[in-house]
Amino acid sequence: MSQPIVYGDAISTYVRSVRLALEEKGVAHTLVAVDLVKSQQLEKEHLARHPWGKMPAFEHDGNSFYEASAIMRYVDEAFPGPALMPATPVERIRVNQVMSIVDSYGYPASITNIFIPRVLVPSLGGQTDEAQVEAAKPKAALFLSEITRLLGWDSYYGGATVSLADLHVLPVLAYLRATPEGQAMLAAAPSIGAWMARMNERSSVQAVMPGA
Repeated sequence: MSQPIVYGDAISTYVRSVRLALEEKGVAHTLVAVDLVKSQQLEKEHLARHPWGKMPAFEHDGNSFYEASAIMRYVDEAFPGPALMPATPVERIRVNQVMSIVDSYGYPASITNIFIPRVLVPSLGGQTDEAQVEAAKPKAALFLSEITRLLGWDSYYGGATVSLADLHVLPVLAYLRATPEGQAMLAAAPSIGAWMARMNERSSVQAVMPGA
């Protein structure tokens, strides 16, 4: 069986989620860099892997895939190691629901409309669009409120063990926490703060996103 290849930028939340899944399964992989800042994801070579110019793209055993949540499910099913989906239908639907919430609501609010204008744009010499950030705050707060509710009193979104949902949420919240707006929201969500602390102790997280 060949070693899987992940195409993308190590700073991408979705690249991180896929790599976290691989690390949790104990699967060695190759990361082929695609520079987000240089917009290499929009170049012809990468568009052949992902026609929408997003990341990551993924190759394994002659098969090519894109879309992080699909890749993560493949990783869980194709490789030995601890299961990253829980056993019961109710627990499994919670994992799937949380992953969908990240893609549909959490990422756009937290990353596209808060982290990027607040942190990334100024780091590249631009100015924050304050109206964009302000408009996104209620949406990010709702995202945080709902994933707090769905976590409940459990240690992880998979219940007693880490799941794909945990690996999908963490990179987004790590970047949200890098903003003043996110810090204020997370200060009001202590159970999520405790969950992040548990996640940050995992060897997979330390390998993929050290210091996040």
